[in-house]
Amino acid sequence: MLYYPQMLSLADNFLVYDGESVNPRFSVTKHVNVLNTKSLAYVSTIGSSKNRNKRNVIYEIQGSYAQKSCMVYDDKHRCVAEIRRKEAKGGVALGGDVFALVVQPSIDPAIAMVLVIVLDQMFDSSRRFSK
Repeated sequence: MLYYPQMLSLADNFLVYDGESVNPRFSVTKHVNVLNTKSLAYVSTIGSSKNRNKRNVIYEIQGSYAQKSCMVYDDKHRCVAEIRRKEAKGGVALGGDVFALVVQPSIDPAIAMVLVIVLDQMFDSSRRFSK
């Protein structure tokens, strides 16, 4: 899967493609409402070429990406994937970029992993200040 940031958008929005396909499979949009701080992003399907504006939310991502504590919920609000800090064993300190991705059978692991990559692009503070 490939992902590309959508440049002409007020919010962070990424389009995800299957390989070299010209039609995006879905979009990931950063949640910008300050009143609801649980939601980080929404994953939506993109309408057909006739009706590109019709979007259907298929996943909602909640939690804190900075703390590596996120849950991905499907449209029925069932947890389908979880990002969490990896537990250190034997007193070894692990960095902030070491985490576990727990994926349920109801979501394709490739989709779960591309969501992690997109979240990293959306919420990585070093990316914001390096430009």
